[in-house]
Amino acid sequence: MDRKELHRRFEAARRAADEASSFLLSHEGLRSDVSFKGCNDYVTAADSMSEKLIRSIISEEFPDDQILGEEYGGVSGHSRRWIIDPIDGTVDFMSSFPCYTISIAYEDEDGIAFGIVAVPRQSEVFSAIRGEGAFLNGSPIHTDEREDVSETLALLVPPHRNHLRMDGYMVQMRRFYELFSDMRSIGSAALSLCYVACGRCTSYYELGLHIYDCAAGIMIVREAGGRITLLSDDESSMDIVATSSAVHERVLELLDD
Repeated sequence: MDRKELHRRFEAARRAADEASSFLLSHEGLRSDVSFKGCNDYVTAADSMSEKLIRSIISEEFPDDQILGEEYGGVSGHSRRWIIDPIDGTVDFMSSFPCYTISIAYEDEDGIAFGIVAVPRQSEVFSAIRGEGAFLNGSPIHTDEREDVSETLALLVPPHRNHLRMDGYMVQMRRFYELFSDMRSIGSAALSLCYVACGRCTSYYELGLHIYDCAAGIMIVREAGGRITLLSDDESSMDIVATSSAVHERVLELLDD
C-alpha cells in the first residue's frame, strides 16, 4: 500500500480512537452490564458499543476494507485488514482500574502497517507507522536499552484463562527475578507492549493472546527499537515476548525449558 493511502487510514484510526475514548469516559457506568464469555473472560455493553463506533468510522471512509474485531469477528489471515480491540483490559474497565485501552491496527501485504493504542483514563495515545518511529502523544519514544536491567520492571501475566499452564509458568516467573527488580501485571496486553516501547519496563511476557490484543502494540514496540518473539503465533492463542533489544536474548533464555 502506498504511503498516502496508509496515512489516510492512520488518520481515520486516530479519529476512531479519540471518539471511542470519549465514549468510554462518558459511559463508564456500563461496566456493570457484564456478560460471561469463558474462564475469566468477560464482555461489557461498552465493549460492543465501542467496537460498533470504531467500525462505523472505518466503514464510512473505507467501505471495502476488511475488519477483524474482538466482539464482532471478521476476516482472519487477510492480507489487508483492520484489527480492533474496542476495550483491551475489560476487567480493568469493569473494576474502574485506569489501564484499559482501545487498540486499532492495520495490516497489509507486508504485515502490520500501523498501530494506535489509546488509554482514555490517562489521556495517552501511543502510535506507530511502519518505518516512521513510535510516539506517545506526538513525542518520540524509545525502549530502555540499558544492559543492566536489575533495577527495571518486567510485566508478567499468569495464564489466568488456562490454569493448566500455571505450574510451568510459575517456574519461568521465578527465573525472571534473577534478572529484573520486580514484576507487574496491568491487565491490558496493548498497554503492556506500549510500556515496553516507552521504557517504563524492559520486558513483557504473556501466554494465550489473540491477534486483536497485541497487533497495534507489536508495531509500536518494533518502531520504538524493541524486539518481539512470538513463541506461538496462532492468531487465537499467541504467546508473546516483548523486550528492549538489549535484553531480548537473555529473556528468551529464561523461558527455555
